[in-house]
Amino acid sequence: MKKINFQHGFLAVVAAVLLTSTLVSCEPHSKKHVCKNFSIEVNREFPNTNWAFEQEVMDFNFDIEDTATYFDIALNLLYDSSVVTLREIPLTLTLTSPDGMKAIATSQFLLDPKVNKDIHPEGNGNKMIADVVVYPHRKLKTAGTYTLTVYRRAEKADNYGFISLATKVTVSKEQK
Repeated sequence: MKKINFQHGFLAVVAAVLLTSTLVSCEPHSKKHVCKNFSIEVNREFPNTNWAFEQEVMDFNFDIEDTATYFDIALNLLYDSSVVTLREIPLTLTLTSPDGMKAIATSQFLLDPKVNKDIHPEGNGNKMIADVVVYPHRKLKTAGTYTLTVYRRAEKADNYGFISLATKVTVSKEQK
């Protein structure tokens, strides 16, 4: 898995080249099908660990060439559980395909580990990762660049303790 951090433009280009070479090396017979361990992760860090009003709407772009495989599209939120006071973050999502078609969904991050089994610690200390699959088992029918737009509907303008938000695209376990 290669991470692309958009705060460093040169590194993003290098990571994209590495990701493309990994994708091609997984495809010995066809450039239309990816291998089972294929994964794209696009990460955005929050300055001063504040998911501020200015980042209320965030776009994540990723390229897909395989139009036959089913994918899971997930969000991963890294946060400091000793600082964050919110218990949930409602989200509205729009997945825009290269041909302009849009799929709209709603979801939420549940940040209470007693309620959400998809929260796990990240390293030592109070850092936690909350995962939510926002588009499960999705066939992306058009090759090209997709945009996942995430709209955070939290009541507070500034939300401290949030470190980063990432979108992760992986091959679905079930290919049906």
